Amino acid sequence: MKHLSVAALAVIALLSADASAQTCNAPELICKAAANQDRSLYFRDHCRYQQKIHVERTKSKGDKETAEELRDTTVMVEPAKKPDKTGKTPVIVRVIDDTDKKGNPKRNIKEDEPTLLSFGAVWDVAFFPLLPERIKYYSFQEVVSERKNERWFRFVPKADAGTALASGIVQLDPRTGEVLTIKIEGLHNLEALDKEAAKMKSFNATIDYNQYEGTLRMPTLASGSGVSGIRRFEGNFKFRFEEGKYVPMFKLE
Repeated sequence: MKHLSVAALAVIALLSADASAQTCNAPELICKAAANQDRSLYFRDHCRYQQKIHVERTKSKGDKETAEELRDTTVMVEPAKKPDKTGKTPVIVRVIDDTDKKGNPKRNIKEDEPTLLSFGAVWDVAFFPLLPERIKYYSFQEVVSERKNERWFRFVPKADAGTALASGIVQLDPRTGEVLTIKIEGLHNLEALDKEAAKMKSFNATIDYNQYEGTLRMPTLASGSGVSGIRRFEGNFKFRFEEGKYVPMFKLE
């Protein structure tokens, strides 16, 4: 299986080469990071994988903050077997383990139950903010690294950007440009995704990336908080997130 995975990785790298080869007007290390994020997301989009999230959600009522939800959810994410009418391949998110709002395990699991993980496009803006097509919408400034053998860059959306973007600090391998950690300080222009996503009022996270098959970087651990106006998830929330168990879902020709 490992040999198959390595071969599959090579196929994905070749298929994504054209997308990564576009002009990059940013610091050289940022361009390397963009290419790596592109390859990593391309491979991830062609995999089945598992996500887990622990959410603590509260609501403010006057001067008091009341607990609304304490929930642990596990989902399986995979691409659909065929494209939809637009030519794009939908992403299927199935709940495989869940609790009620008090943290008690559910006996009957609904695969299509809405969770915060249902909003994959929003998470991808946070997990993969430096895709090649987004680089031109950012301003970059190198800042002092607080860790040895890393280079840190602050990235913020330009004023005229009209696409969904993030802002924060990215911590990079100084040689390869691989993303090690991203500290997200905010998400912007989420209305470009859809009206419901735009109800995410604030979002911050620290995302750690693990190396996969020696070249790719996957968002395997994250934690953070935010304020949501999304229906059924209104209020202040804190979260802990895990992702893993990648299985390629494409065939080698």
